[in-house]
Amino acid sequence: MQAVIMAGGFGTRLRPLTNNIPKPMVPIVNKPMLEHLFTLLKNHNITDYTMLLYYQPEIIRKFFGDGSRYGVNLRYVTPDRDYGTAGAVKLSEEFIKDDFLVISGDVLTNFNLSNFYNFHKEKKSVATISLYGHENPLQYGIVLTNSNHEIVRFLEKPSSSEVFSDTINTGIYYFNKEVFKYIPEGESFDFSKDLFPLLLENKIKIHGYNSKGYWRDVGTLEEYINSNLDVLNNKLGYINFEKSGSNLIGSNANIEFGAYIENSIIGSGVTIEKGSEIKNSVIWDNVTIKAKAKILFDVIGQNCTIEENSRINDFVFIGDNCFIGKNVFVSSSIKIWDKKKIDNNSKITRSLIQEDTFFNELFTDSRITGLSNLQINPEFGAKLGAVYGASLGMNKQVMVGRDIDDISNMIKRSITSGILSSGVNVNDLQVIPIPILRQELKNGNGSGGIFVRKSPFDRGTTDIIFFDKDGRDLSTSKTKGIERLFFSEEYQRANFDNVGTLRFPERTNVKYREHFLSRLDVDVIKKKKFKIVLDYSYGIASTIFPNILGDFNCEVVSLSAHLDKDKITRDRDEFKKAIDNFSYVVKSLNFDIGFMIDAGGEKIWLASHEGRLFDDDRFLVIVLKMFLMATPDVKKIAVPVQASREVDLVADEFGVEVIRVKDSHHAMMTSCKDNDVKFVGGTRRGVFFPDFLYATDGMFAIAKILEMSAKIKMNIEEVDKIIPKLYRRKINLECTREEKGKIMRKFMEDTMNYRQQLIDGVKIFLDSTDVVLCIPDKARDLVHLNVESDTAEKAEKLLEEYKEKISAYIS
Repeated sequence: MQAVIMAGGFGTRLRPLTNNIPKPMVPIVNKPMLEHLFTLLKNHNITDYTMLLYYQPEIIRKFFGDGSRYGVNLRYVTPDRDYGTAGAVKLSEEFIKDDFLVISGDVLTNFNLSNFYNFHKEKKSVATISLYGHENPLQYGIVLTNSNHEIVRFLEKPSSSEVFSDTINTGIYYFNKEVFKYIPEGESFDFSKDLFPLLLENKIKIHGYNSKGYWRDVGTLEEYINSNLDVLNNKLGYINFEKSGSNLIGSNANIEFGAYIENSIIGSGVTIEKGSEIKNSVIWDNVTIKAKAKILFDVIGQNCTIEENSRINDFVFIGDNCFIGKNVFVSSSIKIWDKKKIDNNSKITRSLIQEDTFFNELFTDSRITGLSNLQINPEFGAKLGAVYGASLGMNKQVMVGRDIDDISNMIKRSITSGILSSGVNVNDLQVIPIPILRQELKNGNGSGGIFVRKSPFDRGTTDIIFFDKDGRDLSTSKTKGIERLFFSEEYQRANFDNVGTLRFPERTNVKYREHFLSRLDVDVIKKKKFKIVLDYSYGIASTIFPNILGDFNCEVVSLSAHLDKDKITRDRDEFKKAIDNFSYVVKSLNFDIGFMIDAGGEKIWLASHEGRLFDDDRFLVIVLKMFLMATPDVKKIAVPVQASREVDLVADEFGVEVIRVKDSHHAMMTSCKDNDVKFVGGTRRGVFFPDFLYATDGMFAIAKILEMSAKIKMNIEEVDKIIPKLYRRKINLECTREEKGKIMRKFMEDTMNYRQQLIDGVKIFLDSTDVVLCIPDKARDLVHLNVESDTAEKAEKLLEEYKEKISAYIS
């Protein structure tokens, strides 16, 4: 039987251990991972291998040769560039005779591949995927099957809100040779992104086999050390070795009497002197550990020396050929690159390439959020800027801006320094609203942008928001690329004579105002002579919007209309006090309408002339109704999957198609690429008017609402009265991060008899009026349950019914 082994990975997240060897050659209990894979395959009579190489291929070729030493037939294929997973396997087509296995060379498993193959043959499948239940599916592709074991949905590396199952794709496949005709030659083509969707599109069934046993993708340093300790403790019975007590001691190792070793793997040619203490660690070949040194839950690369009395704390990973002097203390969670020399009596508290990081993952959507001056500090900002600049390439131009907070100013400057160090030019817009920065990028003035602000929700945290060259949120593929560079620390700065240039552009606000007014019927607003209350929330809009309002012939009472860096973040109580005061002022003055705009200039709150406030869902529906009444010939609008079905009822009146998208700013922005989409409404006070900007702009939204109200000759109270009313109930259910996938899978399986919408979470349509949505929270350990019906009583009953159902899924 034949197998294609994918062994071309860079092992970026395993650095520094993979600086000098490819990832599949990293040792597990003193032997390369690939060698253990050969043993597993041979146990299931798979002995003919085509190995796909890419990174440092000569090391693998030299070590394994033609495979005869291991009782297998081995040939190699080295692509000339990255063809993707399926595209690379296509290169092995000439060697494949019949059904074949595809498996990664850096996976550690004891799956029964014979049972997997028998299932594949029984189903007469073109493609069969090995599936596995995993408590944390976010870093893998997730899969849903029906009762016939057919794949009905899969998603590669989902975000937290996209998790609909805890069943993952292990990257182990059986294929019939027929599959090659669906893989184009010479193109980049992936299994999950390209091949599997193509097969389903062609009505070709893909089956999923639920594998049992041990499976670990050895993709991170933590996974690497845990994998070694699992094998050491006999969790994979087919891997044979001889233990000495609780340890594995390599050949020619010299362990002096009085050295203490517990639950550890010691390589060949290692010397450990008396008084040393080694626990739960992996020591590679030819390492010398001097007297009274302590190594606790660490990995030490080959040819290193640890001198006397040094202490290496847990989760330290030291590359090859390092020298650690006497009495050195190395703090936890540190990476030390190859050939580093640490002087006697040193105290190492951060990595010896760049600083240690506090993040497991950097991005949430296109935003990085962390504790001000702790997680997000000047050193972090400089590194992030250098990484971002390196991802763009030299001589590009980036636009940066900030809010009025002092921390934001400091971090923006440190990021700017990092960007300049990578040879990228910076246009600093200084204190500016996000919508204006987006407009500048949309006008072609940069290759990307960054905005730094104090979090609107927590005054102790800072947000760093990234924009693409067209002003849209940075895509997930690009944020993951930046993240890989950041954690691998494999980026370059420019030579001293090629650093970037810093500029401070003028007339930004003037250009914004001109574009703003050109997209409105200013005369119709002037004739109405609105009386409005406007609360600026102490934000940047107070420095820009008054100069625009002067063209509208409005009587304006302004609240919170000066910059105050201490008040731009409000907690729940402070916000309630502010919104109640705002509502009271509108009612007391009996003005036509009131607007509150957030400190960042993106979101708005509405108050009627009676001071009545509208919740998030009703706000969206009212603005949509006004837009469709005032705007003829609209074909499409877009809203998140969470938006009320009131949106559909309003759209149906006008024959407008509703496109549902994920509840993310990026997804809503992407919907604007369809030229027929003329309105995009969010469920958190943000609305887009794509003819002006494909993003939220609170100032323009206020002006547009005034224009629409004047055109249709109705106020918001009158519009609200003519819109059908549905009843919504919402609740959050706490769970662990690990339970989210299981909850979504069970909810999906238990409601398959209803029509389901799987854009974001799982939305089910019980009948023409009743809807239930279950969606995992992106950041917090909980799932959201939203229900909607045509009566309040039915909504309450639905909420209780599905709350009980979902609670039963939670441990």
